[in-house]
Amino acid sequence: MMFTLGGSPRQQAMSRAVAATAAACSAALLAVLAVRWRAVAALAAAAAEGGEEQEEGRREAKVAQPRRPAVAVAAAAVAAGGGTGAEAVRDLEDFGEEATRPERLGIGEVLQHWLGKKPSQKLKPQAGGCGCSSGAQDSESYLPGKQKVYVRTYGCPHNASDGEYMMGQLRDYGYTLVDSMEDCDACVINSCTVKHPSETRAMNMVTNAQQAGKQVVLAGCVPSSDKKLAESLEGVSMLDVTQLDRIVDVVEESLKGNTVKLLQKRKDLPSLALPKVRKDKFAEIITINAGCLGSCTFCKTKHARGKVVSYSIDEIVARANQAAAEGVCQIELASEDMGAYGIDIGTNIVELLLKLSDALPPGVMLRTGMTNPPYIMQHIDGIIEALKRPNVHSFMHIPVQSGSDAVLQAMRREYTVAEFCHLIDRLKEAIPDIFLLSDIICGFPSESREDWEATMALVRKYRFQGLHVSQFYARPGTAAARMKPLKSNIIKDRWRECTDETNAYNRNEGLEGRIERVWFSATEEERGQTIGRTKAFAKVLITRDDTLLGRSATVKLGKSCKLHVEGKVVGDVQ
Repeated sequence: MMFTLGGSPRQQAMSRAVAATAAACSAALLAVLAVRWRAVAALAAAAAEGGEEQEEGRREAKVAQPRRPAVAVAAAAVAAGGGTGAEAVRDLEDFGEEATRPERLGIGEVLQHWLGKKPSQKLKPQAGGCGCSSGAQDSESYLPGKQKVYVRTYGCPHNASDGEYMMGQLRDYGYTLVDSMEDCDACVINSCTVKHPSETRAMNMVTNAQQAGKQVVLAGCVPSSDKKLAESLEGVSMLDVTQLDRIVDVVEESLKGNTVKLLQKRKDLPSLALPKVRKDKFAEIITINAGCLGSCTFCKTKHARGKVVSYSIDEIVARANQAAAEGVCQIELASEDMGAYGIDIGTNIVELLLKLSDALPPGVMLRTGMTNPPYIMQHIDGIIEALKRPNVHSFMHIPVQSGSDAVLQAMRREYTVAEFCHLIDRLKEAIPDIFLLSDIICGFPSESREDWEATMALVRKYRFQGLHVSQFYARPGTAAARMKPLKSNIIKDRWRECTDETNAYNRNEGLEGRIERVWFSATEEERGQTIGRTKAFAKVLITRDDTLLGRSATVKLGKSCKLHVEGKVVGDVQ
């Protein structure tokens, strides 16, 4: 059975049926929520009152003319008793000739929207389909709060933020969020496609969830970047990364046994004001832009995220202040390329950082996101100014990927090793204790032994505070996937060599004995420790003290290792 969003003059009969049902359920739903869903029986009775009208609407819909969809998007339906395979494939959404995003929803508005309190597009059965659920499928079993949803997120901070937004909408609609697949009715898998292992983990989870009899929704970069894969999966609902504000639609229909594939790309971005369920109560991830302007031969993420689309400075500042009002003390900016922020809207990353720093209340720290070298180099002076501010962590994540110009050219990275070194040298000269994080790909197809030695020389030269070391994986659909690969043992040997080098030195040794201000935002449950960060983003562990969460204090730093330094609070708690 296939569903579509949007009303039509040709489907007025169906609209009346849906409106009647929504009206009958709305008041009862609100009452049930007020008493924590204790009146389920009363709510089911209220839903049943609209039964005759709903059945009449279904009969009328059979003779209504179907509205032509705006785009042809792969979709599948799981009909009661199966289908003939001859039915027209429809997208979930039907917006007519001009596909525009439905109204943006903010905090506290998701439930009102779906209860029919705001005029908007509702889910309707596709004309020509098999109609709504049969009477044997009790409407009570579909009421929000009756089902449990597990959301599992893989990948980068941007994906993590998307997952938190999806959980926020599902929670506000009334679903119960659980911490394991075993306990859920529906499993939402927010996938990552940047590396083969991360994609494989997500796809294995899809298989395991289906075998466990769970309804599955695959979201994130995997279905957004690979249409062939999306079409090959049966019985799995899917959601494009640009459509995360439709997660309630997709989960609701999936729980009814329908397969929904909402893979149409939007040109704008979901609202930053959507409700969220944060993984870390005191840390907020804010996406400042999606997509990038690069064309790296090894990267598949752009297939999912597209070109740069930026949020306005006002939207980002408003989200940061809302998070701060909720007790957050750490704000991280997420982006595929922070340096390209604002190119599409006539601003830039420096203007954002300075205005955001000015707007944050006392006690809230700001951390920059990942940036590729080409676009950040023209803003280096302004970046240094922002990083020196007391409420901005002295932290930069700048992936280099290789220390060889020949490999960088084959990767189509659009900078040279000399340009990268100039950028790093400027940052270290201006801010000696800056936390520099970078990335290395080991065993790119064109990488010779000389190229690899140049990469290792770069790693030894800078001794980065953090280094993401990964083996090269050919991603389907990328230019690098068509290149002749190196032997697997060479790739593994180079990965091991680079990993061993980064583990050979203690990057925190120079902090021992110092007194630093530390901002605390997380807890290490197993070891009984409270986790904080210095201005230069060094990780500090102290004996657990939950009263410090969301606050800062001066700490005497002691014993260190390559990942963290231990400390003791000596006073000045703020």
